[in-house]
Amino acid sequence: MRRVLICALSVLTLGCEAFQPQTGSNQAKGLAPVLARMRQTYPDLEAGRFISLADFESPGQVGLFRTVGADGSEGNRPQPTLSILRARNETGAASLKVRLEGPTDRLLCDGLHAPQLALIRDWRAYGLLLMSIFGPPDGVTLEFGVRSGAPAALTWSRTLHAHPGWNLYRLDVDTIGDAVDLADVRELWWRASEIAAPVDVYIDDLILADNTREIMGDRPVPEELHVFTRGQRIHVAARDRFELAFMDGALVRWCDPQGVNLADTGGLGPWPVPLPPDWATSAGAVIAYDDPQLFAGWGTAVAVTQRLVEATLYRVVIEGSWRFPAPTTPVPTTAPAPGELPGHTWRYVIYPSGRLHVLSTSRAGPAGWKEPRVGYVLGLDGRQGFRCPSTPATNPQGRPTSFVLAARAGDKRADLLWTWPAATPLGHPRELLSADERRLAIVVGEVPAAPVVTTAHMLRIWPADIDNPPEGLSFAADYQNPAALALTAGELVTDAEGDVNHDGYNEADGCYELELAGGVLRFDFNPGPYLRFDPVFRVQGTENRRCWVYARGRVVSTVGRDADNRLLFHLPRITSAPVAIEVHTAAEDGGP
Repeated sequence: MRRVLICALSVLTLGCEAFQPQTGSNQAKGLAPVLARMRQTYPDLEAGRFISLADFESPGQVGLFRTVGADGSEGNRPQPTLSILRARNETGAASLKVRLEGPTDRLLCDGLHAPQLALIRDWRAYGLLLMSIFGPPDGVTLEFGVRSGAPAALTWSRTLHAHPGWNLYRLDVDTIGDAVDLADVRELWWRASEIAAPVDVYIDDLILADNTREIMGDRPVPEELHVFTRGQRIHVAARDRFELAFMDGALVRWCDPQGVNLADTGGLGPWPVPLPPDWATSAGAVIAYDDPQLFAGWGTAVAVTQRLVEATLYRVVIEGSWRFPAPTTPVPTTAPAPGELPGHTWRYVIYPSGRLHVLSTSRAGPAGWKEPRVGYVLGLDGRQGFRCPSTPATNPQGRPTSFVLAARAGDKRADLLWTWPAATPLGHPRELLSADERRLAIVVGEVPAAPVVTTAHMLRIWPADIDNPPEGLSFAADYQNPAALALTAGELVTDAEGDVNHDGYNEADGCYELELAGGVLRFDFNPGPYLRFDPVFRVQGTENRRCWVYARGRVVSTVGRDADNRLLFHLPRITSAPVAIEVHTAAEDGGP
């Protein structure tokens, strides 16, 4: 059933003087003085290409800008000028002075009056837009926007709060590109829509930067992960399988091997949401999911953090958070310890096999949840042909099935399987589509609202062609019904964080938890009636110790380490018959 979604969206653009830096320790040699000073001032320019769109050190750049009214005409409004009264002194001696006389006035950067300069239109090679704005004594709220294309214009906008003095803004170009055509940027604009009297602002150092940094696997091979940062995003990719991007603490992009983003522009999720009592049956149900205002009662601001916890060719772990400080609480710059502030945290564990394990924790503020039930939402691009076929009520063993399959017709078109532990009270999936069919939300519920709500989820984004419920059931049953482990040496660890039912299988990390005894681990892995897909094992007590892993008497080469240097290994492909597994260690550093 199609319903309207309430969501938020944003966008941006600009252009001037290009530079391709040298490599090595003398990258600033040969640069023009202004560009050299920029590189020394802004850490984002330390490596990689950048373009100074406008540094305002030459009068001709003023022609890129003009001030207009609501009708787009300049009229008799004061036009932008160069100013030496205000400037980022680290990079130059001048800035652009702009006077906005009313809430409908806009400063445009479109190059209309610049006979020798032009607005750079192609931004695809860059990940970050930098700009400095000098706010008046009382500060000012500006709306900044980017427009692309003609006549079918696309726009993106973002609210900027300019405090008194200089403010540096770092805007993610790929986020802008979710809404506009980065190959055809036509206009940038600023507006002070809340002012009641004229205001003067100063702008300096508009820069596009390629701040890409390789973290791991820059020459990726199949079944290994590639991690890099670009703009304000962390990217995780597996060649010919998928690419993910994380920003502002959440998973905001999921691309197939062809580079098509299949996620909603607001992010994939899973997003926790308060659910009204009639959410599953009401024809007028409206679900808002990626809007921080849903939780405004928990605090007055959103403090966003994300960090790369673990990055190996074997797996990647990313943690993100939204926190809601009270009015008198300083906004944190690093991730708060659990329990310090109300908000949401997500922990993503990503394997090359296409498994994403997510642990979502929500801590309600004093106001509590707005509704008595909590659900979760995945956001997809509704134009990509996803459909959710009905799933069987039970699996072949008679247990209830708990999964959602968002499938796309055709060969090698990526599908999405979403499941959760069998004991988690989620279900009743519902599809909601925005009026323009761009945003598809899949909603499941319902968990009782509580001061702390924690759920584990598994998303399967590869292989492609999980097209029908029987295939989806195989993957879901593997996750929801862990295999039996018969140990003859060592122990099963049942108290690991993320093991929701303390059975030795960690649903949040996607691995079986075991521990050595006397330097040895020996057990039989019995798949039971299910197919087992790339089962992963983590062994406690292997920190800084060499390890040898054997399955069916043969050496297992698919081994790695987690962030705490504990042994991880997996059985590749599909396992359908019992396997005898042994792990032996030596008390010395090095080796797997």
